[in-house]
Amino acid sequence: ARYGKRFDKDLQAYIDENYVDAKHHEEYSIQTMALRRDLDDAICQPGETKQDDAPCQPGEADLDDESFSPYEDDLYEEDSDEDTEEENAFTQLHESKLEERMKHLTDSFSEYLLYLIEEKGMTNADVYKRALVDKKTFSKIKNHADYHPQKMTAMCLCMGAKLNLDETRDLLARAGYALSPCDKTDIIFSYFIENQIYDMIELDIQLEEHGLSCLI
Repeated sequence: ARYGKRFDKDLQAYIDENYVDAKHHEEYSIQTMALRRDLDDAICQPGETKQDDAPCQPGEADLDDESFSPYEDDLYEEDSDEDTEEENAFTQLHESKLEERMKHLTDSFSEYLLYLIEEKGMTNADVYKRALVDKKTFSKIKNHADYHPQKMTAMCLCMGAKLNLDETRDLLARAGYALSPCDKTDIIFSYFIENQIYDMIELDIQLEEHGLSCLI
């Protein structure tokens, strides 16, 4: 593999950190729910009340606390004023892109893929060639808005379109798929996406080295 031992070590560390064995998945879910309950309980400090799942309400004792200052809001307002110019610049830069994305909330897999390709300034050929997906399969996706490709094909196209992890999850969901912490293929694929390694050959090499089926 052209990435060498350092790449293999980084990938293995990523797998160890993110992979959840299927037989422990139920236990993992139970522990997660228990942790959330503990966090909810921790948020309610003495002097606060918590009923059912309602937000914690401050008790009267908190209002009399010497640490409470009526001028704290002024401090936050001052900080906000200093950041106003930067926030306005951020808004102007991203507002139009956000509005454009909102227009595509109900897109099918096909429609959203074509939108992302256009937004990134790529051509269809760039994407299906990099994804190592044949032109005939891509044409089916392009010409049939409701066409759902196989999960492996969809994953290849995410690589071909150089999507980030959020875009990948969004696109896959439109075909009814998700990335699972119980699936090592999904974990290795996610590593490549997160690290912007859009090399299908190298991805398949790593899958094969871990005893998994190749995507292509």
